[in-house]
Amino acid sequence: MAQVVYDPQPQAIAHSGLRALYDYWDGRRPGARLPGRQHLDPLDIPGLLPNLMLVDVAAPDDLRFRLVGTALVGWFGRDTTGLALGDVYSSKDWERILEDYRYVIRERRPCLTVSKIAAGSHGRRQPYQRLLLPLARDGAQVDMLLAGVFWREPAG
Repeated sequence: MAQVVYDPQPQAIAHSGLRALYDYWDGRRPGARLPGRQHLDPLDIPGLLPNLMLVDVAAPDDLRFRLVGTALVGWFGRDTTGLALGDVYSSKDWERILEDYRYVIRERRPCLTVSKIAAGSHGRRQPYQRLLLPLARDGAQVDMLLAGVFWREPAG
């Protein structure tokens, strides 16, 4: 069963990588507005890049992978860049996942999920943590999502 926290407070984000991503996203906000892709610089967060994805939002149900980090490519078992999210996730998981994406798009607020999901071609269910963050080129209308996905707390 998924544990979902809509609009999590930063201290509720236990995973160090996801907390770093949240802090980076929050620090890039222009005032009270949402940051857009133009406010992000991958060189600022190189250690997070393998676990990040960018998702284009054409409509709340029309979501496509724009960029997929190498750890996620390995997890999916293929590069999913350009594919619709609904074509990648198993149908059993997709309806649950789509709820989170719709929330972030509609409410313009983050969503933290701790759950299990079927992974790639082998289909084994693995625990994961995902943070979805809204991006808006104009500061208001969500047109992209930034997501971090981790399977365990990094060593060290």
